[in-house]
Amino acid sequence: MSDADLVLNRQQLIRYGAAGAVAIAAGTLPGRSLAARPRMLAAAPKPGGTLRFARSIAPTTLDPANTIIAGDIYTLDKIFEPLFITSPAGKLTPWLATGYTVSKDKKTYTFHLRPGVKWSNGQPLTSADVVFSLDRSRKNPKGPLSFLDSAITSISSAGNSKVVVRLSAPWAPFISDISAFSNAIIPANYGGASETAFFKNPIGTGPFTVSGFTPDAPSLTLKKNPNYWQSGKPYLDAVTFTFVDDDNQRLLQLRGGQVDVIDLVPPSQVGALRSASNIHTLLSPSWQVDLLVLNEKDPHFADRNVRRAVMQAIDTKALAHAATFGTAKPGGSFFPPSLQYYSKSTKVLPHSLAAAKADLAKSKYPKGFATELLIDGGVQKWRTFAQIIQSQLKPLGINVKLRPLDHAAFESAFQKFDYKMFIDYAINDISDPDEMASFELDYKEGGSSSYWSSFNNPSVTKLVRQAQREFNPAKRAKLYAQIQDAVAQNAPFVPLDYPPYINAYSTKVNGFAVNPGGAYRLETVWLA
Repeated sequence: MSDADLVLNRQQLIRYGAAGAVAIAAGTLPGRSLAARPRMLAAAPKPGGTLRFARSIAPTTLDPANTIIAGDIYTLDKIFEPLFITSPAGKLTPWLATGYTVSKDKKTYTFHLRPGVKWSNGQPLTSADVVFSLDRSRKNPKGPLSFLDSAITSISSAGNSKVVVRLSAPWAPFISDISAFSNAIIPANYGGASETAFFKNPIGTGPFTVSGFTPDAPSLTLKKNPNYWQSGKPYLDAVTFTFVDDDNQRLLQLRGGQVDVIDLVPPSQVGALRSASNIHTLLSPSWQVDLLVLNEKDPHFADRNVRRAVMQAIDTKALAHAATFGTAKPGGSFFPPSLQYYSKSTKVLPHSLAAAKADLAKSKYPKGFATELLIDGGVQKWRTFAQIIQSQLKPLGINVKLRPLDHAAFESAFQKFDYKMFIDYAINDISDPDEMASFELDYKEGGSSSYWSSFNNPSVTKLVRQAQREFNPAKRAKLYAQIQDAVAQNAPFVPLDYPPYINAYSTKVNGFAVNPGGAYRLETVWLA
C-alpha cells in the first residue's frame, strides 16, 4: 500500500470526501431538544414536481474518478452509481450488484450484476462497463481516491453479468472501498464519445440525467431518468440546484419559499429555524471530527506529557457548546460515534486542570512555554475554538499566540509542517474505519505523516495494519478499541467535537435524508 503518490490522494479523501450512511441524530440547545429524523413517508408518495435546492458549492466536474471537492459528489451521485452503496441506515447495500462471492483465500471477489439495469439512453449495463470503470479509477495517477483500489491486481468479465476482481492480499475494507463514489460505473469507452464530450453530456444508471453540464455555472438542472432500474422512481420530475455560497442568502431563500432545501445551515440559526412552522431542520451525524493537531516536530509536543496536559486542560464539552450552539457532541475518541467500530469505552483523558498540571510537571516544560495556534481565519468556528483553547491553556503557563491565515496559506503551512498546533477536521468517506485509522496513524503508509502530526508509534501502526486484514467483526472491533485507547492515551491530537450535517427544508419535502459523508440520495424524495 506504500506509494508516495498517495499523499495527496489520502489528504483529499479524508478532508474533502463524502460517502457512507448512518441513522439521523442531533445535539441539544439549552432547554430544547434538537433531535431530528427524516420526515416519514406517507403511504403513497406523490410523483412529479421539481425540487429546488440551494447548495453552497458548485460542481467543477462530473467525473467520479477525478472529483476532489465534495460539492461535485452531491451532483454526480444522482447520475452515476457504484456496485454497492451505504444506506441511510448505515449498512453496505448491494446496488448495481446484487451481491458477491469470495474465494477461500479472500483474494478473489465475483460480483453478480443486477439484471435489467439500463443506461439513461436505454442500453443495458454489462460487465464490460464495470471492468472499464474500475480499471479507469484504479489506474488513474491523479485520481484522489485511486488508492482505495490499490489492493486490486486485475478486473475481468465472466460473461455479461459477472465481474471478477482479484486482490494482492486479503483486504477487509474492500467492499466498503468499492462503494466509494470514485468507483461509480460509467459506460465502457465513454459510450463511444471522447472523455471530454462524455462528461459534458453524461450517460448514467442513476435516477437523474443532466444535459449540457458547465463547470461552476450558477445553476444546474437534473431531469428524471425514464430508464431508471428502480420501478416508479425517482418520484421527482427534476431537481434544480442553485449555488449560493452566502449562508444568509440561502436561509432567506428558504424562508421566502424561493427554494425547498438548503445545506450548511449555521448552527446559530438552528433554534430560530425550528420555530418556523413551514420548515424542517435536519441534523445528521457525520463521519467528521474536528481536531486540534499537535506537531511532534516541535520539541514541546514531542513530549508525551505535554500533549496529555493539553488534552486534559481543554474542556471539550464547554467548547462544543459555545462554538456550535449545542449542535455538536463534545470530542472523545478520534473516531466519531457514527463510525463503525467506534468504542464508547475509549479511555479518554478526562478534563481536569489538576491532572493537566500534574502531567505538565512530569514534562521538560513544567512551568509552561510560549507556542502558536494556526487556524483558517475565514472559519468563524475555528476562531471561536482557538480563543477558548487559548484561554484554557493559559492556567498551565502555556501562552498561545493565534495565527490566522487565509485558506490557501493555512493549507500550505500545515502541510509543510510550518506550525506548532492547528485546528482542522477529518472526515471518513466510506463505512469502514480503516481510512481514518490509516490516514491519521500510519506514519509511513497513511499518506499524511499521521495527519501532519508526525505521530509515529510502531505498536499503533501494527494494530492498524492488523485490522486491515482481519475479517472477523468481533476481532476487528477489539483491534479498533485498542487503537482508540492508544490514541487517547498518547494524545497526538485532541478530538474537539463531532459536528452534525445541518440541512433545512420545506415541510412539503418528504423522504429527504443525509448520510454521514454528507451525501443525499434523491430517488425517494417527493413533494406534497
